[in-house]
Formats: sequence, C-alpha cells, structure tokens
Amino acid sequence: MNIMMVGGTNFIGPAVADSLEAQGHTLTLFHRAPANSGRAEIQGDCNDVSDLKRAINLCAPDMIIHMVAMFESHVKALEKALSGQKMRVLIVSSADVYKGFEVFNKLSSAPVGPVPFTEESSLREIRFPYRGNPDIKNGHDYEKILVEEAALSSDVLAPVIVRLGMVYGKSDPNRRFKEIIHQINRGEQIIEVHPKVAALQLCKCYVENVAHGIALAAQKGVTGEVYNLAGAAVLTELEWNQTIAKLMDWGGEFVLTPEADATGLVNAANLDQHLTLDSTKIRRELGFNEIIPLEVGLLKTIQWELHPDGI
Repeated sequence: MNIMMVGGTNFIGPAVADSLEAQGHTLTLFHRAPANSGRAEIQGDCNDVSDLKRAINLCAPDMIIHMVAMFESHVKALEKALSGQKMRVLIVSSADVYKGFEVFNKLSSAPVGPVPFTEESSLREIRFPYRGNPDIKNGHDYEKILVEEAALSSDVLAPVIVRLGMVYGKSDPNRRFKEIIHQINRGEQIIEVHPKVAALQLCKCYVENVAHGIALAAQKGVTGEVYNLAGAAVLTELEWNQTIAKLMDWGGEFVLTPEADATGLVNAANLDQHLTLDSTKIRRELGFNEIIPLEVGLLKTIQWELHPDGI
C-alpha cells in the first residue's frame, strides 16, 4: 500500500514506519517540521485543510495513519481535505478513553471498575481529562473520545481505531521507568515503595511491539472496529521494578512502606483502580504477538535511559 502517516516523527512513529516498510509498504510522512528521517516527507499542519489537501494530492495514498489525532478538529480537517473521497484511516487512540482512567485520576467519585478493559468497557463520562494540567501539552482541548466518535460517524473516513496502553522504550517522552532505573544506577541498596503503588497494575507495552501492532491493524484491521493494544504481561509495579533490578544486576532490597511516594501517585491517584487492557481481540483477529520479548525490550529501555545520546 501507499500510506501517508500524519505525524510520526517521534517515539512511536519511527518504529511504526520501520514496521510498515518491513511489510513492503510505501510511506510518506506529513508533519510540521523537517525531520530528516530519510523517508519521503511533506511539511504541513494537520489542522490546516489546504496543507492536508496538498499532501493528499501529492501522496495519493491508499490509506492514512493519523498518529497525532488529539482533537475532534483533526478529524474534521482531514474529512474536509478529502473532499468526499472515501479513505481508509487508522486512528491511534488511547486507553485513557475508558472510565477506569477517570476513576484512577480522581476525576469523579465513581466506584472502582472491573479490569482488564475490553473494547466494550464503559468510557469516561468526564470529558477533556487534562484540562487544568499545565504539564500536558495541548491538554485543554485534548479528547480522544471525541476523536473516535468523529471518525466512526464519518461518511468519508473508513476508520480503524487502535487504543494504546502505556508505551515505553527508546525516546519515551514520559520516561516511565526513569525513577527506578536511576535509583538502582546510583547504587541505592534500599528502595522504598508504597504498598499500594507496589500492587498497582498498569498496561504497559514496548514501543517496537506497539509499532508492530499498529502496522498489523493498518494492513488487516476491519473498518469500524476498535482494537486494544497492550502487552500480554500483566505485572504489578513491584514486579516491573524487580524485573528491572534483575536486568541491572542489583543486589539491594525493596522495602514496602506507607511513607514512600517516589512516583507521586499516592495522593494524586486512586490506587485501587488498576489500568489494564484486554488485547485478546487484536491477537485473535489480526494475529498480533510481541516480536520483542519483555526482558529484551526492558534492557533496551534501560540502556537508552542511562545513555540517551549513545543509542
């Protein structure tokens, strides 16, 4: 296929591009700033209908992968740019659409919900979950639920939705394992962990595996369907830490104590609400399996975190 990818120059995007090209697809990146990726690139703004229309005319894609659809307006702009031309579009969405995310972040007083979340699980009732959070870029208008609804109700787009869990790996802007890796690297022999943080389960998946899943969904996903994409391993935070400690040959001790709060989650989150995804559907229907084993992905992540300029 001839594929146009909107965004995709950072973190997950380059890994998706590698996976698509490995499948034999032709890829053109559409993004704002020069990326010097070595791939065909068209510069423009995904909010600008004329920029999108120009890119579509130049690329003549068989499908579009939208990596950065954060606002409903992104979908509407793409619709207008297509000028009635029916187009297969893969929308990268997020597990933050689920009601459990609302509960975890104390956005409402709703009771703790069941996990893992399936594609049929209840969605958030609270919209715009990052409003008022200065640490989230574009958080005031971000809303993946509205993005999904706009895509699925479109007369122009033939959408496939992929909801990602928490992605880690090289170039992860969230640096999900930063604290534990650097505590161990500093030689600390006792690392304190709050008991509820230790027991918490979060849906995590290595970036190359996520990219493989997105590429599969682009090729084989059914129009109008939603697919959860997360790792098969369901570990507690303590188990993640213990696995990292083993890979780093650490001989220290984890101590559970109510006074510990290195992650800042104790007061900020409802730690009784786990955030895990059921990825059975994408595995069963599209044949997704991890291509990078858990410990290999973690070891690559550790190496990057310690030497970000050398890998």
